[in-house]
Amino acid sequence: MSRYVLNIFKDTRALKQINIIAVFTTLAVFIPLFITDITGLTGNSGSALIALESIGFFGSLLLIFAIMFAIITVHEGIHGIFFKLFSPNSRVKFGYQTGMFYATSPGEIFSRGSFAVIIIMPFVLITAVLLFMMFAVPHGSYKYFIAFHTGACAGDFYYVYLIMKMKHMKFVEDTNVGMTLYESYPES
Repeated sequence: MSRYVLNIFKDTRALKQINIIAVFTTLAVFIPLFITDITGLTGNSGSALIALESIGFFGSLLLIFAIMFAIITVHEGIHGIFFKLFSPNSRVKFGYQTGMFYATSPGEIFSRGSFAVIIIMPFVLITAVLLFMMFAVPHGSYKYFIAFHTGACAGDFYYVYLIMKMKHMKFVEDTNVGMTLYESYPES
């Protein structure tokens, strides 16, 4: 049986590719959103700066980090919810290692399509909410959080890329350190 094992914490080539994806996706999202400010499409773009000035530099920094932490926490929570949706009896673990927060359901085996949905849903849902808020409640800071979150999804994008690239692999086992792709359902 053919298989492909990814240990995201030890594969330096994969980590370099993820960093490239992070920079590219952050810029690819940030530049168009910044242009919407210049053209006035998102409304009161200066309000973010005014709000941050009112709480001072350190207060602003603390608020930004708190929002970023909240976004990451919700992101990993969405992974956890989708792990449970596709495998209700699975055990979901959350952690932090090598600069990455993660959610995992170690040992669970999913179809490649199900695993791709589990991996991409935080990007889809959080981006949709932030885009809605950017236009419904105009505020200049949303574009920064959309760009930050998109860049933070680089590892997820890399996983989906591998799943789509290796079409002959039909099943994915989630592991504590990444994933293993299988050509056929693995024997116990």
